[in-house]
Amino acid sequence: MRRRRLWLPAAALLLLLSAGLLSLVETPAEPPRKVVRFPSHMRDTEWKRQEARQSLPPLAAPATAPTTPRPGGDPPPRRDPFLVALPVKPGEPVVVFEANALRHSRLGELFIACTMVDDPRAIATFQEETGVDPLKDIDRIGVAGGSVVVSGFFDRARWDRLVAQGKLGVTPYGEGGRIYADGPGRAMAVWRDQLVVLAPDEAAARLSLDQLEGRAPVPEAAIPEDLAYGEVYGVIPGAAVQRLFSPADRALGAKLAAAASRVELHVDAMEDVAAVVRVEGEDRAALGDLARTLGGALAAGRLQAKAGSDQPLVELLDAARVVDEGGRLSLELALPAATLERWFEGCAGRQAPASPAP
Repeated sequence: MRRRRLWLPAAALLLLLSAGLLSLVETPAEPPRKVVRFPSHMRDTEWKRQEARQSLPPLAAPATAPTTPRPGGDPPPRRDPFLVALPVKPGEPVVVFEANALRHSRLGELFIACTMVDDPRAIATFQEETGVDPLKDIDRIGVAGGSVVVSGFFDRARWDRLVAQGKLGVTPYGEGGRIYADGPGRAMAVWRDQLVVLAPDEAAARLSLDQLEGRAPVPEAAIPEDLAYGEVYGVIPGAAVQRLFSPADRALGAKLAAAASRVELHVDAMEDVAAVVRVEGEDRAALGDLARTLGGALAAGRLQAKAGSDQPLVELLDAARVVDEGGRLSLELALPAATLERWFEGCAGRQAPASPAP
């Protein structure tokens, strides 16, 4: 739960830093300052990844519903169970982390190495207690409102231990689901040992299983499959943007929420960390005014970072590019791999805590 609460503040920080880069607005034809590949569309490897994940059959149309032939007579496409299971409510943000891909990225390698310095047995202990290897068995993690959906390989998970210890009760649900709960509070749903849903209550856990098995419609606010690219991706409705800002920046958040109908996020972290934040809105004048407001705020922040010798923040802002496309702003923010290496240099000098004397 504590870790889950950290995702949205992290997304908020990324949004704040990115939005302020509007002070650096350049034309689309101008080349980027650094040779960094930004995630702007689904690439060949991601198309293949998506096709491999489409294991859920298409929903059968009701007998009374009119049938519309598909172009070329193609059958309806199969679906990605993970994206179908996300219980997204209108107005709520949804963010997905490609955990397995991030684990093999340069950022993931540095983060895990740093974690192991503090506790060399952290991962082994987790696997011994749960039966799940977080470095191999977890594929994706999605945060949708108050729920977390995790995909992976959970056939060796020790759910029976939790039931035997009296910590959770289990109830079969639907065709391939189980609901684990400890009372009226939080609940967990497991579907075919492929998906785990951590939900605020049993109703939310059942909703994910109902969406998977066709008893409930997939929310319109869910992430479309053609936007599922990058190692991190998500959609934040304009109305929800303001909640990501601190009280001190409430006025700025309100202006962004008023101008943006949707904020879309994509992050490529395999080598360099390259993020694209797209801010879409119908009022071009409002977007232009927002650009000037955020630009002034971040320009001042950059000067303060340089005056205070905050080199990490200076590097973050210097490696940025913003494109004003008219009706949509694409904010590009990059952390080169060399910068990442420097940020994690402190871990190499730390020693693992000594074992207590017998």
